[in-house]
Amino acid sequence: MQKVRAPLALVVIVGALQGLTPSWGAMMDGAADDVAGAGASEPGDPAAAPGFDVREEGGEAAPDYLDRYSRPFRIDTGELAFTEKYYWHRLTHPTTSDKKTGGAVLAVAFALWSQKEQIQSDWAQRDTTLEHETTLKRIQKLGGGIVVPATALLMYVGGSTMRDYRSKETGVMLAHSLLLTDLVTLGGRFVLAEDRPKYGGSLHPFRGFGGGISGHSATAASISGVLSRMYLQIDPDDSHAAAVWKRIGKGFAYGLPAIVAFGRVNDQQHYLYNTVLGLSIGYWSSNVVADAHGLYIHGTPSRFRPSAVGPITNDRGAPGIGARWNY
Repeated sequence: MQKVRAPLALVVIVGALQGLTPSWGAMMDGAADDVAGAGASEPGDPAAAPGFDVREEGGEAAPDYLDRYSRPFRIDTGELAFTEKYYWHRLTHPTTSDKKTGGAVLAVAFALWSQKEQIQSDWAQRDTTLEHETTLKRIQKLGGGIVVPATALLMYVGGSTMRDYRSKETGVMLAHSLLLTDLVTLGGRFVLAEDRPKYGGSLHPFRGFGGGISGHSATAASISGVLSRMYLQIDPDDSHAAAVWKRIGKGFAYGLPAIVAFGRVNDQQHYLYNTVLGLSIGYWSSNVVADAHGLYIHGTPSRFRPSAVGPITNDRGAPGIGARWNY
Protein backbone atom coordinates (compact mmCIF):
# COMPACT_ATOMS: atom_id res chain seq x y z
CA MET A 1 0.00 0.00 0.00
CA GLN A 2 1.54 3.29 -1.10
CA LYS A 3 1.33 6.24 1.30
CA VAL A 4 0.47 9.71 0.06
CA ARG A 5 2.19 12.50 1.99
CA ALA A 6 0.74 16.00 1.92
CA PRO A 7 2.94 18.97 2.86
CA LEU A 8 2.28 19.93 6.49
CA ALA A 9 2.04 23.62 5.58
CA LEU A 10 -0.70 22.86 3.03
CA VAL A 11 -2.78 20.98 5.62
CA VAL A 12 -2.31 23.79 8.16
CA ILE A 13 -3.36 26.46 5.64
CA VAL A 14 -6.48 24.53 4.62
CA GLY A 15 -7.41 23.91 8.25
CA ALA A 16 -6.94 27.58 9.10
CA LEU A 17 -9.11 28.66 6.18
CA GLN A 18 -11.90 26.35 7.28
CA GLY A 19 -11.75 27.92 10.75
CA LEU A 20 -11.91 31.54 9.58
CA THR A 21 -15.13 33.50 9.79
CA PRO A 22 -15.96 34.04 6.12
CA SER A 23 -17.85 36.78 4.35
CA TRP A 24 -18.90 37.26 0.76
CA GLY A 25 -16.74 39.68 -1.13
CA ALA A 26 -17.93 42.69 -3.09
CA MET A 27 -18.02 41.88 -6.76
CA MET A 28 -16.16 43.65 -9.51
CA ASP A 29 -17.78 46.46 -11.49
CA GLY A 30 -19.59 44.52 -14.17
CA ALA A 31 -20.72 41.79 -11.82
CA ALA A 32 -21.92 44.21 -9.16
CA ASP A 33 -24.11 45.98 -11.70
CA ASP A 34 -25.71 42.66 -12.63
CA VAL A 35 -26.81 41.88 -9.07
CA ALA A 36 -27.90 45.38 -8.05
CA GLY A 37 -31.33 45.08 -6.58
CA ALA A 38 -31.39 41.29 -6.65
CA GLY A 39 -32.77 39.80 -3.46
CA ALA A 40 -31.43 36.85 -1.53
CA SER A 41 -32.70 33.39 -2.35
CA GLU A 42 -35.80 32.10 -0.62
CA PRO A 43 -35.21 29.90 2.43
CA GLY A 44 -34.69 26.25 1.57
CA ASP A 45 -35.91 23.10 3.27
CA PRO A 46 -33.33 21.90 5.82
CA ALA A 47 -34.70 18.38 5.61
CA ALA A 48 -33.53 18.19 2.00
CA ALA A 49 -29.94 17.71 3.17
CA PRO A 50 -29.93 14.73 5.55
CA GLY A 51 -27.21 14.81 8.16
CA PHE A 52 -26.46 18.53 7.72
CA ASP A 53 -27.57 21.41 9.87
CA VAL A 54 -28.32 24.08 7.30
CA ARG A 55 -30.08 26.45 9.67
CA GLU A 56 -28.52 29.80 10.50
CA GLU A 57 -28.11 31.19 14.00
CA GLY A 58 -31.41 31.88 15.69
CA GLY A 59 -33.10 28.81 14.17
CA GLU A 60 -34.07 30.48 10.89
CA ALA A 61 -33.91 28.45 7.70
CA ALA A 62 -30.85 29.15 5.59
CA PRO A 63 -31.02 30.25 1.94
CA ASP A 64 -31.48 27.49 -0.63
CA TYR A 65 -27.91 27.79 -1.93
CA LEU A 66 -26.73 26.72 1.53
CA ASP A 67 -29.04 23.75 1.27
CA ARG A 68 -27.58 22.78 -2.11
CA TYR A 69 -23.93 23.16 -1.16
CA SER A 70 -24.25 21.46 2.22
CA ARG A 71 -24.92 18.11 0.56
CA PRO A 72 -21.71 16.09 0.86
CA PHE A 73 -19.74 15.16 -2.23
CA ARG A 74 -22.23 16.73 -4.61
CA ILE A 75 -21.40 19.41 -7.16
CA ASP A 76 -23.91 21.87 -8.56
CA THR A 77 -23.49 21.37 -12.31
CA GLY A 78 -25.76 24.34 -12.91
CA GLU A 79 -23.20 26.64 -11.32
CA LEU A 80 -20.37 25.06 -13.31
CA ALA A 81 -22.24 25.76 -16.55
CA PHE A 82 -23.10 29.29 -15.44
CA THR A 83 -19.47 30.00 -14.51
CA GLU A 84 -18.24 28.73 -17.87
CA LYS A 85 -20.65 30.97 -19.77
CA TYR A 86 -19.96 33.97 -17.57
CA TYR A 87 -16.20 33.55 -17.77
CA TRP A 88 -15.96 33.31 -21.56
CA HIS A 89 -18.52 36.06 -22.02
CA ARG A 90 -16.55 38.28 -19.68
CA LEU A 91 -13.38 37.47 -21.62
CA THR A 92 -14.94 38.43 -24.96
CA HIS A 93 -17.11 41.27 -23.59
CA PRO A 94 -14.90 42.86 -20.92
CA THR A 95 -16.32 45.36 -18.47
CA THR A 96 -15.01 48.90 -18.29
CA SER A 97 -12.82 47.91 -15.36
CA ASP A 98 -11.51 44.90 -17.31
CA LYS A 99 -10.59 47.13 -20.24
CA LYS A 100 -8.73 49.62 -18.08
CA THR A 101 -6.86 46.97 -16.14
CA GLY A 102 -6.12 44.88 -19.22
CA GLY A 103 -4.86 47.91 -21.12
CA ALA A 104 -2.55 48.84 -18.26
CA VAL A 105 -1.20 45.29 -18.04
CA LEU A 106 -0.52 45.11 -21.77
CA ALA A 107 1.20 48.50 -21.70
CA VAL A 108 3.46 47.42 -18.84
CA ALA A 109 4.15 44.06 -20.50
CA PHE A 110 5.06 45.75 -23.78
CA ALA A 111 7.44 48.14 -22.02
CA LEU A 112 9.10 45.23 -20.22
CA TRP A 113 9.27 43.21 -23.45
CA SER A 114 11.06 46.03 -25.26
CA GLN A 115 13.79 45.92 -22.60
CA LYS A 116 13.65 42.21 -21.83
CA GLU A 117 17.29 41.39 -22.59
CA GLN A 118 18.64 44.28 -20.53
CA ILE A 119 16.35 43.47 -17.62
CA GLN A 120 17.32 39.81 -17.75
CA SER A 121 21.01 40.68 -17.89
CA ASP A 122 20.70 42.96 -14.87
CA TRP A 123 18.72 40.29 -13.06
CA ALA A 124 21.37 37.65 -13.73
CA GLN A 125 23.97 39.84 -12.05
CA ARG A 126 22.03 39.95 -8.79
CA ASP A 127 23.76 38.15 -5.93
CA THR A 128 21.16 35.58 -4.84
CA THR A 129 22.43 33.41 -2.02
CA LEU A 130 22.00 29.65 -2.07
CA GLU A 131 19.64 29.88 0.90
CA HIS A 132 17.37 32.31 -0.94
CA GLU A 133 17.46 30.18 -4.09
CA THR A 134 16.36 27.16 -2.08
CA THR A 135 13.49 29.12 -0.57
CA LEU A 136 12.42 30.42 -3.96
CA LYS A 137 12.40 26.90 -5.40
CA ARG A 138 10.19 25.72 -2.57
CA ILE A 139 7.73 28.56 -3.08
CA GLN A 140 7.72 27.91 -6.83
CA LYS A 141 6.05 24.57 -6.10
CA LEU A 142 2.88 26.58 -5.48
CA GLY A 143 2.70 27.15 -9.22
CA GLY A 144 3.67 23.67 -10.34
CA GLY A 145 3.02 20.06 -9.49
CA ILE A 146 0.03 19.16 -7.36
CA VAL A 147 -0.07 21.93 -4.75
CA VAL A 148 -3.02 23.87 -6.20
CA PRO A 149 -5.04 20.78 -7.25
CA ALA A 150 -4.33 19.22 -3.85
CA THR A 151 -5.54 22.35 -2.08
CA ALA A 152 -8.78 22.27 -4.09
CA LEU A 153 -9.26 18.57 -3.36
CA LEU A 154 -8.54 18.93 0.36
CA MET A 155 -11.04 21.77 0.70
CA TYR A 156 -13.70 19.87 -1.24
CA VAL A 157 -13.24 16.63 0.69
CA GLY A 158 -12.72 18.44 4.00
CA GLY A 159 -15.80 20.59 3.48
CA SER A 160 -17.92 17.58 2.57
CA THR A 161 -16.64 15.53 5.49
CA MET A 162 -16.84 18.32 8.06
CA ARG A 163 -20.20 19.54 6.80
CA ASP A 164 -18.82 22.94 5.86
CA TYR A 165 -20.52 23.95 2.65
CA ARG A 166 -18.29 26.98 2.10
CA SER A 167 -15.06 24.98 2.20
CA LYS A 168 -16.57 22.42 -0.14
CA GLU A 169 -17.67 25.05 -2.63
CA THR A 170 -14.31 26.83 -2.35
CA GLY A 171 -12.61 23.60 -3.41
CA VAL A 172 -14.83 23.41 -6.50
CA MET A 173 -14.14 27.05 -7.33
CA LEU A 174 -10.39 26.60 -6.94
CA ALA A 175 -10.41 23.67 -9.34
CA HIS A 176 -12.54 25.58 -11.85
CA SER A 177 -10.34 28.67 -11.61
CA LEU A 178 -7.25 26.52 -12.18
CA LEU A 179 -8.78 24.88 -15.25
CA LEU A 180 -9.88 28.15 -16.86
CA THR A 181 -6.56 29.83 -16.04
CA ASP A 182 -4.58 27.00 -17.61
CA LEU A 183 -6.73 27.04 -20.76
CA VAL A 184 -6.21 30.77 -21.32
CA THR A 185 -2.51 30.49 -20.47
CA LEU A 186 -2.07 27.61 -22.90
CA GLY A 187 -3.71 29.63 -25.66
CA GLY A 188 -1.49 32.60 -24.84
CA ARG A 189 1.62 30.44 -24.94
CA PHE A 190 0.70 29.35 -28.46
CA VAL A 191 0.06 32.89 -29.65
CA LEU A 192 3.14 34.24 -27.90
CA ALA A 193 5.48 31.29 -28.37
CA GLU A 194 8.92 32.23 -27.11
CA ASP A 195 12.07 30.38 -26.11
CA ARG A 196 13.09 30.63 -22.48
CA PRO A 197 15.82 33.17 -21.63
CA LYS A 198 18.40 30.45 -21.02
CA TYR A 199 17.75 29.19 -24.57
CA GLY A 200 18.04 32.56 -26.28
CA GLY A 201 14.53 33.98 -25.94
CA SER A 202 13.63 33.90 -29.65
CA LEU A 203 10.02 34.79 -30.39
CA HIS A 204 8.09 32.59 -32.86
CA PRO A 205 4.34 33.32 -32.60
CA PHE A 206 1.80 30.64 -33.55
CA ARG A 207 4.52 28.02 -33.95
CA GLY A 208 4.29 25.60 -31.08
CA PHE A 209 3.93 26.32 -27.38
CA GLY A 210 6.59 28.50 -25.85
CA GLY A 211 7.30 30.34 -22.63
CA GLY A 212 5.71 33.64 -23.58
CA ILE A 213 3.42 33.43 -20.54
CA SER A 214 4.55 31.99 -17.22
CA GLY A 215 2.40 28.99 -16.39
CA HIS A 216 3.76 28.75 -12.83
CA SER A 217 2.82 32.37 -12.15
CA ALA A 218 -0.66 31.95 -13.61
CA THR A 219 -1.36 28.72 -11.71
CA ALA A 220 -0.20 30.20 -8.40
CA ALA A 221 -2.34 33.32 -8.93
CA SER A 222 -5.42 31.25 -9.85
CA ILE A 223 -6.19 30.67 -6.15
CA SER A 224 -5.77 34.26 -4.97
CA GLY A 225 -9.13 35.79 -5.81
CA VAL A 226 -11.17 32.77 -4.72
CA LEU A 227 -9.52 32.48 -1.30
CA SER A 228 -9.57 36.23 -0.76
CA ARG A 229 -13.20 36.66 -1.71
CA MET A 230 -14.47 33.59 0.15
CA TYR A 231 -12.55 34.01 3.39
CA LEU A 232 -10.65 37.27 3.65
CA GLN A 233 -13.20 40.00 2.97
CA ILE A 234 -13.44 42.35 5.94
CA ASP A 235 -16.89 42.40 7.48
CA PRO A 236 -18.24 45.43 9.39
CA ASP A 237 -18.76 43.16 12.40
CA ASP A 238 -15.13 42.00 12.44
CA SER A 239 -13.00 42.94 15.41
CA HIS A 240 -9.85 44.97 14.86
CA ALA A 241 -7.72 41.83 15.29
CA ALA A 242 -9.83 39.87 12.80
CA ALA A 243 -9.56 42.68 10.23
CA VAL A 244 -5.77 42.77 10.66
CA TRP A 245 -5.45 39.03 10.19
CA LYS A 246 -7.61 39.16 7.07
CA ARG A 247 -5.43 41.89 5.60
CA ILE A 248 -2.38 39.77 6.32
CA GLY A 249 -4.12 36.83 4.69
CA LYS A 250 -4.83 38.89 1.59
CA GLY A 251 -1.17 39.83 1.48
CA PHE A 252 -0.19 36.17 1.44
CA ALA A 253 -2.90 35.22 -1.07
CA TYR A 254 -1.73 37.81 -3.60
CA GLY A 255 1.92 38.02 -2.56
CA LEU A 256 3.00 34.37 -2.76
CA PRO A 257 2.23 34.15 -6.52
CA ALA A 258 4.39 37.25 -7.04
CA ILE A 259 7.25 35.45 -5.26
CA VAL A 260 6.70 32.47 -7.56
CA ALA A 261 7.05 34.86 -10.51
CA PHE A 262 10.24 36.30 -9.02
CA GLY A 263 11.69 32.81 -8.75
CA ARG A 264 10.89 31.96 -12.37
CA VAL A 265 12.74 35.06 -13.56
CA ASN A 266 15.62 34.37 -11.18
CA ASP A 267 15.98 30.83 -12.61
CA GLN A 268 16.12 32.18 -16.18
CA GLN A 269 12.90 30.33 -17.01
CA HIS A 270 10.96 33.44 -18.02
CA TYR A 271 11.40 37.10 -18.79
CA LEU A 272 9.82 39.55 -16.39
CA TYR A 273 7.02 40.43 -18.81
CA ASN A 274 6.12 36.71 -19.12
CA THR A 275 5.41 36.56 -15.40
CA VAL A 276 3.41 39.81 -15.45
CA LEU A 277 1.11 38.28 -18.07
CA GLY A 278 0.85 35.02 -16.13
CA LEU A 279 0.00 36.71 -12.84
CA SER A 280 -2.60 38.90 -14.55
CA ILE A 281 -4.38 35.92 -16.10
CA GLY A 282 -4.45 34.04 -12.79
CA TYR A 283 -5.58 36.99 -10.69
CA TRP A 284 -8.29 37.94 -13.19
CA SER A 285 -9.58 34.39 -13.65
CA SER A 286 -9.86 33.69 -9.94
CA ASN A 287 -11.83 36.89 -9.34
CA VAL A 288 -14.14 36.24 -12.28
CA VAL A 289 -14.90 32.74 -10.95
CA ALA A 290 -15.70 34.35 -7.59
CA ASP A 291 -17.93 36.89 -9.38
CA ALA A 292 -19.82 34.11 -11.12
CA HIS A 293 -20.34 32.29 -7.83
CA GLY A 294 -21.76 35.42 -6.21
CA LEU A 295 -24.10 36.02 -9.13
CA TYR A 296 -25.28 32.44 -9.12
CA ILE A 297 -26.09 32.11 -5.44
CA HIS A 298 -28.02 35.38 -5.47
CA GLY A 299 -30.34 33.95 -8.09
CA THR A 300 -29.46 36.50 -10.76
CA PRO A 301 -31.15 35.66 -14.08
CA SER A 302 -28.67 34.49 -16.66
CA ARG A 303 -27.62 37.10 -19.16
CA PHE A 304 -27.16 34.30 -21.65
CA ARG A 305 -30.88 33.74 -22.00
CA PRO A 306 -32.86 36.05 -24.30
CA SER A 307 -34.38 39.03 -22.55
CA ALA A 308 -37.32 39.06 -24.95
CA VAL A 309 -38.86 36.60 -27.43
CA GLY A 310 -41.74 37.39 -29.76
CA PRO A 311 -43.15 37.18 -33.27
CA ILE A 312 -41.53 39.28 -36.00
CA THR A 313 -41.79 39.74 -39.74
CA ASN A 314 -39.02 40.22 -42.25
CA ASP A 315 -38.87 42.91 -44.93
CA ARG A 316 -41.17 40.82 -47.14
CA GLY A 317 -43.80 40.36 -44.46
CA ALA A 318 -43.02 36.72 -43.73
CA PRO A 319 -43.71 35.81 -40.08
CA GLY A 320 -41.07 34.44 -37.72
CA ILE A 321 -39.78 34.35 -34.14
CA GLY A 322 -37.25 36.88 -32.86
CA ALA A 323 -35.17 37.01 -29.70
CA ARG A 324 -33.15 39.77 -28.07
CA TRP A 325 -30.15 39.57 -25.77
CA ASN A 326 -28.87 42.38 -23.57
CA TYR A 327 -25.13 42.58 -22.93
